[in-house]
Amino acid sequence: MLEGKILNQLIHQIPSEKIPQTNFRVKKKTSDNNIKWMTFEIVLFLVMFIHFTFFDLWKKYVNALPNNLFKTILTISTHPYALIGSGITMVIIFSTILYKLIRAQKNKNVFRKLNLQGNEIEIFEESDDSYFDKYLNDVLYLFENADADVIVFEDMDRFNVNRIFERLREVNTLANIQLQKEENRVLRFFYLLRDDIFDSKDRTKFFDYIVPVIPVVDSSNSYDQFISHFKNSGMFEKFDKSFLQGLSLYIDDMRLLKNIYNEFVIYFNRLNTTELDCNKMLAIITYKNLFPRDFAELQLNQGFVYTIFSKKDSFIEAEIKEMKEDIVERKQKLSALREENLISIRELNTVFAHEYLYNYSWKNKNDSDLSEFVINYLSGNEKSEYLSRKQILEDKSNGKIEQLNQEISVLKQKIIEIKNQQLYQIITRDNIDTIFSITSKNEVGDVKTFKVIKSSEYFDLLKYLIRNGYIDETYPDYMTYFYENSLNRIDKTFLRSVTDKKAKEYTYRLKNPMQVISRLRLVDFEQEEILNFDLITCLLQNPQSYIKYIDRVFNQLKETKNFKFVGAYFDITTEMPEFIKHLNLIWPELFNVALEEKYLFENQIRKYSIFSIYYSDEDTISKINQNNCLCDYISNARDYLEIDDPDIDKLINGFNLLGVHFIGFDYKTVNKGLFNAVYEHSLYEINEENLRLIQKVILGVKSDENINSKNYTILLSNSDSTITHYVNQNINEYLETVLQMSEGKILDDEYAVLSLLNNPNLLLEYKKSYISALSTTITFIKKIEDSSMWTSLLDADIVEYSECNIMDCFEVLKLSESVVSYINRFDKDLDFSKTEYDEDTKKSLFESVIISHDINDLKYKQILISLKYVYDNFNVVGISDDKIIILIDAYIIRMTAKNLTFIRENYIDQKFHFIHRNIEKYINIMQDTLFSKEELLEILTWNISDELKIQLLRFTDDEISIIGKSYSSAICLYILENNFEDTDLPDLCSSFDQWDESIQAKIFDLAVNNIEIIINNPNHVSERLKNNLLYSDRVTRDEKIELFIAIMPELCSDRLKEILTLLNLSDYLKIFDTRSRPRFKINDENEKLLTAFKENNLIDNYQKNPNKEGYYKICRLKNKQ
Repeated sequence: MLEGKILNQLIHQIPSEKIPQTNFRVKKKTSDNNIKWMTFEIVLFLVMFIHFTFFDLWKKYVNALPNNLFKTILTISTHPYALIGSGITMVIIFSTILYKLIRAQKNKNVFRKLNLQGNEIEIFEESDDSYFDKYLNDVLYLFENADADVIVFEDMDRFNVNRIFERLREVNTLANIQLQKEENRVLRFFYLLRDDIFDSKDRTKFFDYIVPVIPVVDSSNSYDQFISHFKNSGMFEKFDKSFLQGLSLYIDDMRLLKNIYNEFVIYFNRLNTTELDCNKMLAIITYKNLFPRDFAELQLNQGFVYTIFSKKDSFIEAEIKEMKEDIVERKQKLSALREENLISIRELNTVFAHEYLYNYSWKNKNDSDLSEFVINYLSGNEKSEYLSRKQILEDKSNGKIEQLNQEISVLKQKIIEIKNQQLYQIITRDNIDTIFSITSKNEVGDVKTFKVIKSSEYFDLLKYLIRNGYIDETYPDYMTYFYENSLNRIDKTFLRSVTDKKAKEYTYRLKNPMQVISRLRLVDFEQEEILNFDLITCLLQNPQSYIKYIDRVFNQLKETKNFKFVGAYFDITTEMPEFIKHLNLIWPELFNVALEEKYLFENQIRKYSIFSIYYSDEDTISKINQNNCLCDYISNARDYLEIDDPDIDKLINGFNLLGVHFIGFDYKTVNKGLFNAVYEHSLYEINEENLRLIQKVILGVKSDENINSKNYTILLSNSDSTITHYVNQNINEYLETVLQMSEGKILDDEYAVLSLLNNPNLLLEYKKSYISALSTTITFIKKIEDSSMWTSLLDADIVEYSECNIMDCFEVLKLSESVVSYINRFDKDLDFSKTEYDEDTKKSLFESVIISHDINDLKYKQILISLKYVYDNFNVVGISDDKIIILIDAYIIRMTAKNLTFIRENYIDQKFHFIHRNIEKYINIMQDTLFSKEELLEILTWNISDELKIQLLRFTDDEISIIGKSYSSAICLYILENNFEDTDLPDLCSSFDQWDESIQAKIFDLAVNNIEIIINNPNHVSERLKNNLLYSDRVTRDEKIELFIAIMPELCSDRLKEILTLLNLSDYLKIFDTRSRPRFKINDENEKLLTAFKENNLIDNYQKNPNKEGYYKICRLKNKQ
C-alpha cells in the first residue's frame, strides 16, 4: 500500500507527456477543443465515406430536387471532382486515426489479444517480462523521466514500515545504473524521518548520510507558540492562562498547533456571541483536530465524547447509590437508637443482671463495678447484645441521634446537588478510570470500545479537556450556528425527549420553560417524560393560565404513583404552596401510601406534612390523615419541631385538628417558640421523656433524682402550671409513666402521696402499683380514705410504726397477714398502755394476739404485757410452745389449780416451765390431789432451794433413786433416810468415794445392814468401803472372813498378808514361807479359807494330814517349792 502511495505521488508530479509509456494513468481534464476536433474528424470521415460509397444515389437525389438556390449549392457535391476530394479526405483522416492507435498500443499495450474464428492471437506479445518486471520497469521508467536530480520522501515514518526503505534503495540503485548509462547523471533520494523509526544503528544500513533536524515545537515550548499566535490576532486576553498552559503540555506538533489556531479563528468569527467561552471553543477545536472522526460522530450523537456525556447519569447514579446506602446505614443506626427503651447504663446493667445473673450477688454494686461485673460474667450472644445496647445508650447520651439526623440531611442534600452537577464535577481521582473506559452498544447489540481513541497518544489530552470542564454539556453551542429567535438547544433537546419518550432527569434545566410549554400539546402532559422541575414550577407560577395542564400533570402523578418525582420536587421547589395544594386535592392518599411503603425520604415526608398543614384547608388535612397516618407520623417525630421560621398558629391549629400528641422532643434543635406553644396546648404524650424535659425546661427542675422519685411533688409545688393541670386530667396515664421512670423508688412528700391515693379518678391498680414503689412514710394510715389500700400500704412498709396505726388497722383488718407482718417488722418497743382506745377494742386485740401464731415472740410479749390482761382460768388451746412460754413468763397465766391442771392436759411440754416460773405458788397450792411424783422428780433437779424440794418430798413415801442425779447432799440424805430405793445400794457402794462424809456415813450404814449384798458382789464396791467394813467393829468376824474370801482374787500378796494379820490368821502367813510346813485344824473356817487359797492358786491343794490327825496339810504349787 505504501509503495502505491509513493508511485501515486510520483506520477502526479511528473508531466504525463514525459511518461507516455507508463501503465499508471493519471486522470486529468480533457480539453473541449480536443474533443470537438476529434468529433469533427470522425463525423467528416463518416460523411465522406457515405458520399463516396453512395455517390450515384446522391447524385440522382440532388437532380430530382426542384430548382432553387439550395439545389444549386448541392449540385457541387455531385461533380466527379467532389468524389475525388471525399476519397482524399477519408485517407487523411483514417491515416491520422491509425497513427494514434498505433502510438497508444505501443505506449499502453491497449490491445493484447485478438480472437478470430476461435483462434486467439496475441498482439505485441512481451513474453520475457513477468508482472514484477513490468512493475519494476514502470517504476524505473518513472524515475528516469522525472527530470529531477533529487526526490524527497517525507512522512513515511507514519506507516512504521521499514521494509520500504530496502525497496527504495534497490530502485534508486537500478535507476542510477540506467541514468549513468544513458545520461551520465545521478538521482538521489532524500528521506525526512523521525529518529525512532529505526532501532539501534540499523538506520546506517539504509542511508549514506544522515542530517539531524532540531524540532521547532514540542510540549515544552508550544505554550509560547500559542501566546505568539493569539497575541498577534488580539485574542490572547480571552483565554485563561492556566488553560493554555495545560493544553500546551499535550501539543508537540507545529502543524497541529497552527491548524488549531486557524480553525479557532474561523469558528470564533462565525460563532462569536457574548455567551460563548473561548476556552471551551478552543478545547472543541483541539478535540476536532485530534479526533476528527469522533468529532464528526459527535454531530450525529455518536462517538466517544457523546457516549461519555450521555452516560453521565449512570456515573451519577453510582455515586448516588453509594450515598443512599450511607443513608440507609445511618437510618438503621438511628432506628436502633430510637427503639432502645432503656435510658441509662445502670438500667441496662440491672436488666441483664436480673435476667442472666440472678444467681450472683450484684444489687449493692455501683454503676462502674456493675458494668464490669456484667461484662465479665456474660458470654456468647448475651454478651454481644449487652455490648451493642450499651454502645447505643452511650451514643444516645452523646447526642448521636442529632448527629445522625444531620448526616442524613447532608447526604440527601448532596444527592440533590450531584444530580445537577456537570460531568467534570463528577469525575474524581477514584472514578476517572472507570468513566473513561466506557463502551457503547447500539440497538443491534454491537459493542463499540473506542480502542482507536483510547490508544491514541492524545487520549490524555481529551481526558484533560473533559475532566477540567473545557468540554462539557454545552459542547453543541460550539459546534454549529445558533439563531436568537429559534428554540434554545437545551429546550429543544427536552422537547425531543418528550417526543421520543426518552425521559430526561427531573433536574434537567430549561432555559425558557414557557416557550417549551407553548410547543407542547395538552395530551403531552399525560406522559411521564413531561415531568421536569422547571416546567412544573412554571406551571405552578401561573396556575390560572395553566390549570388544565396542572390537572393533567397531577393526575398523571397519581395514576403512575410517581413518588420519586414528588419527593424530589419537595427537595428543590420554590412553589410549595401551589404544589401541595394541587397534590393534596388530587391525590390525598399519597401521604399514607408513601409513609407505609417508604416511597419518600424522611426529609421529603417531613416537608410534605408541614406544608400540608400550612397550605391545605381542614377538610383536605382530614382526608390526608387516613388511618390517622399524619397524626401518628407527627406525634412520633421527636425532631418535628425543628422548623425554621414556623407558622406557629397554623401548626398548632393543625396539631389540634389532627389530635397530635408528641412522644418526645429533640429539645436542642427544636424551635423554642413552637415548642412553648405545643407545651401550652398540651400537645404531647405523658411519658418519661416529656415529663423529664418539661420539668427541666419549663419548671426549672435540675435534679434528675427528684424528677424520678418526687415527680408529683414537683408538679404540686407548681400547682398553677399547664403541665400540672394536664397531668391531673390524665392522672392514670401520668401515674403509669411515673411508675416506669421511678425505677421502683418514689419519694414524694406525704401530702403529694395523700393527694394521689385519695384521688377518686385514679384507678385502684395504679394506686397499688404506686404504693409498691413508694418509700414515703404515711404517718397516720387513717388519712388514706380507702381502707382497701391499707393492706398494700402495710405490705409496702410505708406506714409509720405506731400503736395507733396498729389499733386502726386491727379495727378494720383485724390481725390479717399484712397487719401481723407490719407488727413484726420493726424493732421499736410497743406500749399500748397509753393508747386512747376503748377497753373492748383493747381486750379484743389482746384476745386476738393471744391466739396468733404469726406475731413474733417479742412483739407478742410487748403487746400482751402492755395491754395488762391476765388469766386466772386459762382455757385457750393450740397456742405454740414459744407463745405459751411468753404467757407463762409474763405471768399472764396465773398459777392456780385450774390453770395447772389445764396446762398439764393441753401444754404438757410447758408444764414444768409453768411450775418453775411459779414454784413457790406451785408449792403453796400443792395438795395430795394435785401432787405428781413426775413433777417432783423434775423439780428435784432444778436449781431451787432444798427447803422447797423437801417440802414437796414430804408429799410422798415412795422410793426415789438418787443414782445419776445431781441432787444436793441434803436432798440425797433426805431421800436415803426417807425414800431409799434398795436397787441404789450397789451403785452407792461403788461410788462411795464420790460422796461427802454425811452421805458416806449413811452408805456405810446401809452396807453394814446389807453386808450379804456386799459379799456377793464385791467387785462393784469401793475399796475404801470394803476396807472400812474389814476394820469395822460393827461387822462380825465371820462376815469379815466371808468378805475376805470374796475379795481375795483381786488382792496382792502383801494385801493378803495384811488382811490375814488383821483377822488374826497368822498361821496362814506360813503359806507364803516355803521353808515352813503349816498345819491347820480341821474346821469349817479353815476349810473355807484353804478352799479359797486353792481356787486363787495360792496352793496346789490341801488334805488331811496323815501324820497328825485333826489337821490339814497343804500341797504347795510345784513352781513355788
